[in-house]
Amino acid sequence: MAVDGKSGQPHYLPDKQGNDEMVPGVTWRARLAEGMLLCPIPGCGPFGRVVAGGARRHHFAHPAGEGDHDRGTGPETLWHLSAKDVLRRWAQNHPSLADWTLHIDDTPITMPDGWRRPDVLAVAPDTNAKVAFEVQYSPLTGTDWKARHDFYAAAGVVDIWLFAHHGPQWRPATAAQRWRRDLTRSDPDWVATIQLSGLHQKMLQHGVIPLWLDPTAQMVGTATAHFHPAPSLSGERLGEDTAYSLPPRRTFPACHVAADALHQCRVDLANGELLTPARRVQREQHQRFLVDEQAAHEQAARIRARIHAEQQERTRLRREAQQERRRVTAAQAAAEQAERDKREQEKRRRTEDERACAEARQRMPLSEQFPPLFKQDPPPAKRPWWRSWQREI
Repeated sequence: MAVDGKSGQPHYLPDKQGNDEMVPGVTWRARLAEGMLLCPIPGCGPFGRVVAGGARRHHFAHPAGEGDHDRGTGPETLWHLSAKDVLRRWAQNHPSLADWTLHIDDTPITMPDGWRRPDVLAVAPDTNAKVAFEVQYSPLTGTDWKARHDFYAAAGVVDIWLFAHHGPQWRPATAAQRWRRDLTRSDPDWVATIQLSGLHQKMLQHGVIPLWLDPTAQMVGTATAHFHPAPSLSGERLGEDTAYSLPPRRTFPACHVAADALHQCRVDLANGELLTPARRVQREQHQRFLVDEQAAHEQAARIRARIHAEQQERTRLRREAQQERRRVTAAQAAAEQAERDKREQEKRRRTEDERACAEARQRMPLSEQFPPLFKQDPPPAKRPWWRSWQREI
């Protein structure tokens, strides 16, 4: 990157184009020869040449023996300076921050327990509102970030963190990390799938969405993921159109990065964040998700109520069937008992009749009790004695 000596605008040398024209009719080398492409390091002079050969990326360089600051700065510091300059120019031209006062590395925020000097500090003219932009290119732990975030919150300053689009804050996700239902779907506006470090997960834990800044393309990346609703009570799985683009959960190992132009972003003081178009979509999707979730809960409640009513109806029918079976069983038992009582009464009656008959027979004479079995003629009358001597003729 080089800074225009007249306008102060940054110029980025595209790779493999060091021998081409900067603008129609003017080459990069010709502009350098005029001394109008300055080094972005404060206090440094113009670049002296364009390195456009070999395997290295085409870039600006100082003449031999000049620009010794390169030993102590390196490409990361140049990127950092470029990012701060891009943020400053964006804030100066943004309508919502047009009247704000901008400070670049020159205004510390002091508290009783210490002080912090943000990379870019925007101060409102009529209120005490302050926005601190931190461009993080070097490694940072989640614990250190939390301490800085709490410091800014205690000072009443909105802190917006932007990470580098290369280096330790930008590590592409592995194949195993990509194999998640939340990450398998791709979108044209999602430029990459990036690992979520402990720092990023710490930010998500406290409701801060990680952002990345590419000063060359002046693009801002927003951490996002593709969420699918859980299956309904009936086991039905909803289709792809019911998925939501939401911030990743803090337990995710990786996330998608949705890219948006910096000029389309604005500072949301109410929520304390840089509102990118992707973040705006996330908010809308979150509201839709809440509405759909409420509708799903109501539908689930209706399903549970219907299931409960059906269970109660089955219970009632089962109880009625049991009562009917008990009634039929009782009726059958009563009928069987009545039949047994009837047979018992009949048996007692027969027994009593037999006893009465036996008693009656006992009172009868033996001749009546035991009548002769056969009828006999009466015995013949005895002949008188005076006839015994008469011969029978």
